[in-house]
Amino acid sequence: MGSQYGGTKTQLSLPDIRNIRIPDIPLEEQRRLVREVERTEELINRQKSLRKKQLSLLAERRQALITAAVTGQIDVTTARGADLS
Repeated sequence: MGSQYGGTKTQLSLPDIRNIRIPDIPLEEQRRLVREVERTEELINRQKSLRKKQLSLLAERRQALITAAVTGQIDVTTARGADLS
């Protein structure tokens, strides 16, 4: 990088590539990291699945409430609640 002219370098040379340092991570450490990533991915996927189920149930309950209000099963004129007073 020190031999660059101006603000950018137009080409990559063999000496540039030779100077690139690649970390040598022991195989067991790599395996441990893979297991950790896989566990995290599994956790995320479970959470996504739970959220999908929750959203589906909420939509179903919302529809049931709308149906009950429209068919007169509940009286919306006397409804009270934290957001309805």
